Amino acid sequence: TVNQQEQSVAADHHTAQNSLYWAGVYEGLLPCADCEGIQTKLTLNNDGNYTLEQYYLKDNQQLNPSTINGLFSFDELNGSLIRLDDNTDNSAFFVGEDFVEQRDIDTGEKLSEKLDYSLRKTK
Repeated sequence: TVNQQEQSVAADHHTAQNSLYWAGVYEGLLPCADCEGIQTKLTLNNDGNYTLEQYYLKDNQQLNPSTINGLFSFDELNGSLIRLDDNTDNSAFFVGEDFVEQRDIDTGEKLSEKLDYSLRKTK
């Protein structure tokens, strides 16, 4: 029957949430309009908690350090997209094999085709 086919397809649907070891620490330098970059460290824990640490690099100085702790959740429609709750800019990240990439919070689309918004898994 059609219902059995739909259940079979749903059971085989692989997402980052159910098929990758996504918990860990991701680090990198995100693009910045008025500085050399935003040094970023995102820690995702198995219990759904995250820590986002960032500071701006400008003139060889580390400016405006911030640490945000909160909860994250996987998008119901796209199980490879997480949303950081409790974050002032409501960040979204695509979760891939050993990396995350910051995405548009509303659409889940890439922020840029030219700039690198990815963080690499370090732990």
